[in-house]
Amino acid sequence: MKKMFLSFFLIIFSILIFSQKEESPKVTATFYNTDLTEALNEISLQTGLTILSDQYVSGLVTADFVEVDLEKALDILLLPGGFAYRKIDENVYFVGLPDPNSHNFINLAETAIISLNYITVDKFIGLIPENLKQYIKTNKERNQIVVYAPKNIIEYVQDLANKLDVAEPYIELTVYIVETNERFSDLIKGNVFNINKEGIKNSFSFSAPTIGISVQDIFEAEIDMYEKNETAELVTKQIVNVLPDQKALLSLKSSDSIIFTTYRNEFRNIESGIEIEMTPKMMNEIIQISFRTKSANLMDVKKDSYLLAESELETKVNLKPNEILLIGDLDLSQTYSRNGGTTFLKDLPFLRLLFGDNENKDENKRMMIFLTASPIFIGVDEK
Repeated sequence: MKKMFLSFFLIIFSILIFSQKEESPKVTATFYNTDLTEALNEISLQTGLTILSDQYVSGLVTADFVEVDLEKALDILLLPGGFAYRKIDENVYFVGLPDPNSHNFINLAETAIISLNYITVDKFIGLIPENLKQYIKTNKERNQIVVYAPKNIIEYVQDLANKLDVAEPYIELTVYIVETNERFSDLIKGNVFNINKEGIKNSFSFSAPTIGISVQDIFEAEIDMYEKNETAELVTKQIVNVLPDQKALLSLKSSDSIIFTTYRNEFRNIESGIEIEMTPKMMNEIIQISFRTKSANLMDVKKDSYLLAESELETKVNLKPNEILLIGDLDLSQTYSRNGGTTFLKDLPFLRLLFGDNENKDENKRMMIFLTASPIFIGVDEK
């Protein structure tokens, strides 16, 4: 029992001694329009600490301290002049101007590495005040910022990072391209209308970890049913994540090499296909998408010329999250060249079997392009 009591006493005594050593010196003083260097000398004499300063430290200060921690008193006195301090030894502080070009900056600066999880270092640098950039270097490979600055500036940059590095609401765009014929395209349109109507009315959607059925799930099940009945074909499904007001591009293009025979053989590469540029924007609970579509189709080639049909369209649409929107319903009979086959579709790997056969081509074939959009939150590593 005596040994246990002695051990307990020694532990308590050690804690008390340690806490006394770590306790910050207190400052009690009144300064009124006092020269800053004189105020620092007064604090140095009162606390028994050495406070060094560079040649830029000057100015008048007014403050009243009663049993204030030393570092808090320094924060208050140095704030008006934009000066900083650093504890460089147990009993030594250095005060100076936090200018990276100063030879004394090394005595003030500390190093901090801040990792960003949701926004890129370039975006962070673009959002912070201009005067902070002189203290920051970036590591784009690791999406980190390295701060060389006094402690108070590092704390300010860390606070900015905490506020700015938050999950951004990306918009997930899903594009479906479905090939069918004229008869079933009308049926698919009607079913999509009913799917949207019921989905919006019942407000069912999928959100992990809740188990549910989304409008997209029903639409995909519908297309799968048509595929099994061989009345429609899901040509492709493309997903892209894009920030609001940024562009996403869907391109279905091929390049045809053409030889013109005049006085000499001349080679040209002619691009055909469809290009859809989508720019989403969040508007409360509505997603507004601006579309710009370009299409080009090589219709005819002669010895010394060719015929290229081109069109361009710009429009805007509003849709609710997960709503199915028909953004294109193309009559493929208008895109056949004189040589047979859809010139730009027959050369794409996933469309060759559908549109590359001259004998089996169906003038009533249609290509339907559907779109869904929904806000999601992703980190910078997933972009």
